[in-house]
Amino acid sequence: MPKKNKTENVVESFGAKIRKLREKEGVSLEDLATQVKMKPSYLRDMEEDKFLPPVAEILTLARILAVEPTTLMGQDTGAASPMKRRKAMTKRTSDYAYENLTSDDEHDKHLMAFRVTIDPKSKHRKVGYSHEGEEFIYVLSGRLKISVGGKKSSLGPGESIHFDSGKKHHLGNPGNEPTVLLVVIYAK
Repeated sequence: MPKKNKTENVVESFGAKIRKLREKEGVSLEDLATQVKMKPSYLRDMEEDKFLPPVAEILTLARILAVEPTTLMGQDTGAASPMKRRKAMTKRTSDYAYENLTSDDEHDKHLMAFRVTIDPKSKHRKVGYSHEGEEFIYVLSGRLKISVGGKKSSLGPGESIHFDSGKKHHLGNPGNEPTVLLVVIYAK
């Protein structure tokens, strides 16, 4: 049986992708942090894969680094089964997980869809997210508290909201069960 090449099916981490793109452009960590309005220590931790940033921050990084967001979010899983590829696309931040539902092989796309699961009794810990484009959120299950540009709403299963994602927005799950959302983002 032939031996597999050790570099086969190696998955480049999110942080490694950011660092590689930044270095390819000859941009220092501090300069990139300034451009994306993040603290250098936060960006450094991101590059060291200490956490995975929220989708909004990935969109901002992709725009500044002039790559498609799927370049940062997708993973090369080689000849893995469809189930393994789907698992590889599920990412977790501190309070929620998201799964990219759109194909990685489409270039120059502006529409991206995610299945987002927010842990019970949690909310985004940062000040708020904003990114260019529009966002549509449909609640599949659970409860969602959302603030967009200071306007607060509560949504339940089957309810949705559409907004300019350039406005600061915060999401939270006030319930005792996970909240599952379909989030569709149109990035300009």
